[in-house]
Amino acid sequence: MSTTGDSAQPISGPTESGKECSDWQALLERIPYARHLGLEVQRDDVGLVVHMPCREALIGNFMLPALHGGVLGALIELTARVAAQSQDTDKRCPRILDSHINYLRSAQARSTFASAEIVRQGRRSSLVRVTCWQGDKRKPIASGQVQLLLPTMAAKEADLHEQ
Repeated sequence: MSTTGDSAQPISGPTESGKECSDWQALLERIPYARHLGLEVQRDDVGLVVHMPCREALIGNFMLPALHGGVLGALIELTARVAAQSQDTDKRCPRILDSHINYLRSAQARSTFASAEIVRQGRRSSLVRVTCWQGDKRKPIASGQVQLLLPTMAAKEADLHEQ
C-alpha cells in the first residue's frame, strides 16, 4: 500500500466492485468553490481521493508558509458532500447539517489530499468521515466528520415550485 499521494491517478473505468465509477469530478465542477480551489478527483491504491493543488491564494500564514484553516475545512466538507452524493441512488444534493474539523498538524504550502469514508448513509441523512494528508497518508494534517441532510422528494418538489 502506497502512503504517498503521488500514487494517485486520474479516475477512469470501473471500480473494483465492477460498477462504473461515480463521476466525482462532474459533481465537484458543479460547486463554484470547489472549482475555485481547483479540486481534482484521483484514484489511489485504496479508492478515490480529492486532490487540492497548492496556490498562493490558499496560504493563510505566509511566515511558515501554511494553508489557511478555512481552506482545509472546505476541502473536508466538499469531499464529504461529493462522497455522500455519489452513493445516493437518487442523486440528491446533500446539505451540510453539522461538521467537526480536527486540525492535527500545520498544513504546509503544498498539494493536499482527502479521502472519505461513509460511516452511515440512510434515507434522509449521511455521516461521512474525511481524512486529509500531504505526502504521507499515515500522517494526517486534518480530519473531520460531516453530517449531511439528503432532501426528501417532497422537499425537492417544493424547491422546484419556488423557482
